[in-house]
Amino acid sequence: MKHLCWFIVLLFQFFIGTTLAQTNALKFDISQDTLSNKDSVYFTIDSIILKGNKRTKNYIIFREVPFTVGEKFTPSQLTTKLELAKNQIMNTSLFLDVLVYVENLNNNIATIKIDVKERWYIFPLPYFSLADRNFSEWINDHNASLERVNYGLRFYHFNVSGRNDKLLLNLITGYSKQIQFSYSNPFSNKNLKNGFAVAFAYVNQKEINASTIGNKLNRVRLDNFIREGVTTSFTYSYRPDSKYRYYISLGYNHETVADTVIKLNPNFYPNGLNKNGYISISAMTQFYNLDYIPFPRKGFFYQLSVSNSGFAIDNNLLQIGVKTINAIPINKNMFYYTRNWGIVKLGDGSIYTNQSLLGYNNMYVRAYESYVIDGMAGFVSNNSLYQKLFKYVFKNPIKIKGHERIPFNFYAKVFGDFGYAHNRYSNISDKFSNIFLTSVGVGLDITTIYDLVFRLEYGINHTGNTAFGIRMKSEF
Repeated sequence: MKHLCWFIVLLFQFFIGTTLAQTNALKFDISQDTLSNKDSVYFTIDSIILKGNKRTKNYIIFREVPFTVGEKFTPSQLTTKLELAKNQIMNTSLFLDVLVYVENLNNNIATIKIDVKERWYIFPLPYFSLADRNFSEWINDHNASLERVNYGLRFYHFNVSGRNDKLLLNLITGYSKQIQFSYSNPFSNKNLKNGFAVAFAYVNQKEINASTIGNKLNRVRLDNFIREGVTTSFTYSYRPDSKYRYYISLGYNHETVADTVIKLNPNFYPNGLNKNGYISISAMTQFYNLDYIPFPRKGFFYQLSVSNSGFAIDNNLLQIGVKTINAIPINKNMFYYTRNWGIVKLGDGSIYTNQSLLGYNNMYVRAYESYVIDGMAGFVSNNSLYQKLFKYVFKNPIKIKGHERIPFNFYAKVFGDFGYAHNRYSNISDKFSNIFLTSVGVGLDITTIYDLVFRLEYGINHTGNTAFGIRMKSEF
């Protein structure tokens, strides 16, 4: 067990920016005698004491607290409010642990205590990432070749000004050369509702996916340049409360590929050109009512999105998407989790760069990891039944303040997925296009600090083929 925990800690060093977590349980300090009175008495909140935040501004934390000084609640109402406060503060992704409890109760006058333990916010880290879509493709199609990796330096700052603003800088080489910069500030004004984000990325690749044959990516590689691209974007965000989020984005993208790509696939870009530049506009709304966003065991989430890129008769793509997540507790240690995602695209479906659908951008049917299913419309449904096995606390032999004990939670699961991708331009060899896809399997999820979820999955698809998958990306 200790060796497994060490392995996960090492993996965490590489995937800290894109993964999920689990934390300690909520602490309550309301006596059983008081709770036995149920709704016959009311507590008045006299004060709220906040402790433990050194960098994070007080008002960023209090923004997530669903009660104020002077409010009155029954014991059951207050217990619910305390749990909600803990969940919403944890969902800021700023803290290792949060405790919200009644510190003192005198004549039905309650003093609320909020104890937070801040994360490390600054991470200058070595960068290591696969050039392929997932572990299965890297292992099965490319024999885990170390030539197909990107490496470099990654700098994170997850709380630059103490307002939950994030800075990212990537300097990457290896299989491809990349420069990435982004900064987001969700609470940039006094009312803590308006925010913004800016991003820039440059990429220079030696290999590109030129087409899809037999639901496999047909890659083309040159010794020097084969694709060069620049992307910029600006996003305005509005968060009226802890549940709703709204985004409007404006971006510009310009790409150029070598003539070799166009000779192999004349429909790679519109009009048979070897370059494509376009403006994009998108809008998205999200609703979060989850107990813990990175690994929800109770609650509901939905996302509605619409985007348009190109704005020309021969180069225009309108995309509409709906995504939902529902976590339903069955008992203390068992819950059902379902994630559903549908997309419809309106535009020229013969253009290859318009067709990416299943197998890209975290939209997948498990046990089809080695395949992509292109199309202009489709959906997936990922369904899992979880059972918590046990919790293991790893005692860190390296004395690091705040990280002396690292919890790991182990969840077994059985899953059943289904999906569909419609593609009127599919090749006859693309056997998974325009048919109903199904799979079943078993898996193990391991959660720990810093938003890390390590997923091991073994499944069988409708053709009888089996696949082993490893995932560490957030499902959001």
